[in-house]
Amino acid sequence: MSDAVSLAPRDFVAEGTDRKCFRHPQHPDRCIKILHPERRPGRFWREIRYYMTLRRRAVDFHHLTRFHGLLDTNLGKGAIFDLVLDDDGRVSRSLEYYLALNDHAFNDWVVGEIESLKQNLYRQWVVFHDLNPTNILVKRLGFDEYSLVVIDGIGHNHFLPLASFSRAYACKKIVRVWNRRYRQWYGAFPLVVGRLKPYPII
Repeated sequence: MSDAVSLAPRDFVAEGTDRKCFRHPQHPDRCIKILHPERRPGRFWREIRYYMTLRRRAVDFHHLTRFHGLLDTNLGKGAIFDLVLDDDGRVSRSLEYYLALNDHAFNDWVVGEIESLKQNLYRQWVVFHDLNPTNILVKRLGFDEYSLVVIDGIGHNHFLPLASFSRAYACKKIVRVWNRRYRQWYGAFPLVVGRLKPYPII
């Protein structure tokens, strides 16, 4: 691994259940996701294959991070994605952080923005399994201008990837997952969750 990228503690960005995220030392607008060594790699590789499918389909990545390939690091195999940054160059904060501020103006905005996000995913039949507010970042574009970007929870866990190739099946899965789980995902924020909408049943 002489050509492996060396990741240091200063590059660390965040940590989730399955992976650690580091800022790419040579590309500060990208991050490298490293699977925890004790986690099973199956979901990790299914996610990578799904992002490659999205790239081939040329979906609009306005609400998603782009996948830029794989590389070797001193911590193991890594997957390169966009690093979501605010207009001042700082790493964007999670939707959970902003919701916890309980700002009424933000809550009014985010209800409509979540609706726009989920309709965008449905229209492009981008399957997700977890849209909880820790998996969504609020990207500041300028003064009082923001956008939601999903950084995790995209894809499916099916061994047979029917949802990757069948629009009808993918849309049914999208509706089922959101309608079953959005109250759980946003239940800690009662001023928001009561205003979110289920997808119409198809």
